[in-house]
Amino acid sequence: MELLKEPPPAFESVARLFAMARQLPTSRRMNLRIGLACDGKLFAHDNLDGYRQVNFVADHLRDLGWREHLLGGEDEMFGCDMLFSWPGEHARVAEDDPSFIRKPAVDLWPGSHG
Repeated sequence: MELLKEPPPAFESVARLFAMARQLPTSRRMNLRIGLACDGKLFAHDNLDGYRQVNFVADHLRDLGWREHLLGGEDEMFGCDMLFSWPGEHARVAEDDPSFIRKPAVDLWPGSHG
């Protein structure tokens, strides 16, 4: 893992996570660049070779409260294929109702609930 800036607190566990992921076997080398950001700035990046490695890191980072970013422009992603941003001192708890996925209910026949 290449550190570009001072990492946030408790970063040692994340560095170990990447080291463990690199030990997982892969069927082909994909060379995916995974970035880590804090306060809107990239502070570290690493390359992983395959789905097993990326999935391992992504699952564990999500569990630790890191926010995942997959789509964005070149500037927003810092040239990375996948980006995770540090949640701060307190990891955000996932909302029970991901309303950004569910569309609001539509009453097709008003007054027919009778």
